[in-house]
Amino acid sequence: MVGGLQPADPLLIGPYELLGRLGAGGMGRVFLGVSAVGRPVAVKIVHAELAADPEFRARFSTEVAAARKVSGLFTALVVDADVDAPVPWLATAYVAGPSLSEAVRNRGPLTAGSLLALAAGLAKSLTAIHAAGVVHGDLKPSNVLLALDGPRVIDFGISQAAEAAPLARGGLVVGTPSFMSPEQAEGRGVGPLSDVFSLGAVLAFAATGRKPFGVGPPAAVLERVVRKAADLRDAPPELRPLIERCLAKDPGRRPTAAELLAAVTAAQSAMEPRPKPVPVETDSPARPRARGVRRRPRRPLITASAIAAILAASGAAGYGLTAASQHQSDDELALSHAAVKMAGTSAGLTPRRTSSAPAPRITGTYTYQQGAMVFFEIYYSDPGHDAAGFGFVGVQESDWRRQHHSFSNPGVGIVEANSISYPLNQGCGTGFEYTSTVKAWIYDKAGVRSKPVIIHLACRT
Repeated sequence: MVGGLQPADPLLIGPYELLGRLGAGGMGRVFLGVSAVGRPVAVKIVHAELAADPEFRARFSTEVAAARKVSGLFTALVVDADVDAPVPWLATAYVAGPSLSEAVRNRGPLTAGSLLALAAGLAKSLTAIHAAGVVHGDLKPSNVLLALDGPRVIDFGISQAAEAAPLARGGLVVGTPSFMSPEQAEGRGVGPLSDVFSLGAVLAFAATGRKPFGVGPPAAVLERVVRKAADLRDAPPELRPLIERCLAKDPGRRPTAAELLAAVTAAQSAMEPRPKPVPVETDSPARPRARGVRRRPRRPLITASAIAAILAASGAAGYGLTAASQHQSDDELALSHAAVKMAGTSAGLTPRRTSSAPAPRITGTYTYQQGAMVFFEIYYSDPGHDAAGFGFVGVQESDWRRQHHSFSNPGVGIVEANSISYPLNQGCGTGFEYTSTVKAWIYDKAGVRSKPVIIHLACRT
């Protein structure tokens, strides 16, 4: 899903003109860009504080060099990068399609056949990634895009060359709690088998529509990842043993990506119906008699007949118009500035403002740390004195529940003149530190929301 550019967003990165926002993560922002000849790309720009860190720049350069070696149908290939720019950036092939998280949210869990097709595509992508000496490190549903010809694994934002030092420093756990491996959750070294665990968690989510280790405070989720079995209720019985192997707590008991692909291929063959033999011709002496000829079995392809089938009814997830919002297809957005600017606009379900004064808007954000807490601070402008409260919700697989707080009753928040501070427990200093991301907004007396902002929260060492 493509959103419009924000006032502070750049219009040009390297040779690429930026058309809209594709998302944000712990390492940077991602934009839809277009080359001089009209080729769409996804451009990732790292956060300024990371760009100022020489150690990060060195690691980023190593990872980009490794990522350039990755090739394969089921990955978004690196097409360009500038690791020495004032703000380093990376461009990958653009994939037009919703994420797995969007598809499951909008269409429900996948069928057994589609799950096997998804597993095959993900296993092939990890095989290619690991063959290049790279560990993804943050495989999750939002990092799997469902193109019409199969899934694509994207966002190597916190992947690392296998021989490089781990990203986690000072006990900071890097990744997404619901989909990280036990060794990753405990801040230990990660490798290819850690990605296999994450793949199993992604399959469990696709099979059930639920996060496999539940929801709640990230520290509690991490504890379940380390010590509890995944919730595989409602998963197709024929897929459960495969998913359970991937989710073994001991990395040595998990299959490699190549071994998983072999198991998936065998399971696909077992699910195929037996082809009927071609009937023997007996009524035409001029034609030779067929002798038990069997048609070649058709393997399920990772195409519209497999995964993308969930996108076909009533328009694909993330495509076309819905009752709540209007979005043009990603292909149209790549061709039209005007279409991108319209992406994500309201279709009339939001209350209308009755005041002629300018609407309240967010003008900036800041984060700071106190004890185990990381505070996010929002600065806002309210020319019409109409702002009434604020809200936020976890995004990028973060588990913070949606919250709304009026300025008169801000909960544990602190409201001052044109600013709001709110604490979230990141476990700083406890050994279970983690990163998370929230989307925050303010609203006026009529309940109309401002344009939201994305805020990344992490303990600082």
